[in-house]
Amino acid sequence: MAKFENSYYNKIWSSKEGAQIVSTILKNSDLVKIKSSYYAERFRIDPNVCPSNSKGEATFISKMRELERGMLMDMRAPLSDTIANDKKGVEYYSDTIPEYSARGFKETATERYYKESLFDQFGDVSLIAQYATEEIQRMIDSAQQTLSHQGAELISTGSIIYNQGVGIQGSVIKAKIPTSNFVNAGEKIWSASDCKLISQMIKIQDEAKERWGVEMPMTWEIEKSQFEKVFMKNAQVIEWIRYVNVINNTPLPETFMATEEMTLKALNAYPGLAPIIICDELAYDYNNGFVKGWKSGVAVLRPAGYVGFIRKANLLDEVLFGKYANKVNSYNFSKVLNGVATIMNSELVNGNFKEWHTDLIMKAVPTLDEFLYHVIVDTTTAN
Repeated sequence: MAKFENSYYNKIWSSKEGAQIVSTILKNSDLVKIKSSYYAERFRIDPNVCPSNSKGEATFISKMRELERGMLMDMRAPLSDTIANDKKGVEYYSDTIPEYSARGFKETATERYYKESLFDQFGDVSLIAQYATEEIQRMIDSAQQTLSHQGAELISTGSIIYNQGVGIQGSVIKAKIPTSNFVNAGEKIWSASDCKLISQMIKIQDEAKERWGVEMPMTWEIEKSQFEKVFMKNAQVIEWIRYVNVINNTPLPETFMATEEMTLKALNAYPGLAPIIICDELAYDYNNGFVKGWKSGVAVLRPAGYVGFIRKANLLDEVLFGKYANKVNSYNFSKVLNGVATIMNSELVNGNFKEWHTDLIMKAVPTLDEFLYHVIVDTTTAN
């Protein structure tokens, strides 16, 4: 008969085999699901690890060179030298990378004793499945929610001020977006019944292009509730939807209810209007309940594609626990979310008994890396 001491569940906290067992669990999609998340659609994970100092503080640097416009050529005499172009300077901003921790898992000696009876009844697979689906999954979801919440806030405001969770709160980073890239709605606020919404959006695009002197593929990002309450009810948008359906030989009735899919498809066919994507992000906070990172009333015009990176750094815990920890305790570490977060399993002596802990720690932050061409529109304030 198999013994609990030799079970895979018990070995999860072993310093030698634990990391390998957890890595195997993380690869099993039936046990742990890495769900599609907002941050993964907007940010790439930087393959490089940002350096840390002796105190464990890590710093990132986001750099961007201003794109240059072409100009009329110089007339030259045969064999004469050309005039070298003056290179634009590199703009950058930097900040420290904060650390975050999910609510951990702790198993006391009495709870472990109970697990032994479950092992005798149901076996190893049942214990591991419960641990993975209830504990590890919850922690990974917390990490993804945090990155998505911060990513939405960064895209819509240009900064991250973290006032969620329990513990340290405050300013995290501020991207170096030019002041001229913060603009108002245009002639009318976007929610006004007589707002020529599409026309005002195209005007904002044209003004940005003229200001920069360069052309690049751009996209609009609109928060889902604003899209539903403003875009799907705007008179100019409704008129355009009706026209698109007429030319496609599918005329609409005099009164109809625009859907998100119908509206998005029609707008993305409008000549001269940059494609629109929807921000659909929602997180749950211990103190504040359901919260959105995206700032209400804001729309963003930005270069198409990813907006930046998830910058990550190594944990001081992994170095110090591996080198200087009390030998009575044991620790192992496993990377998750492509190295962005770390699962730390520890077997600790607490008084007369042992405890078994699992913690997920993340030292990472989203950064805006197209900040020179990132336009934040206050749709609630007219010019």
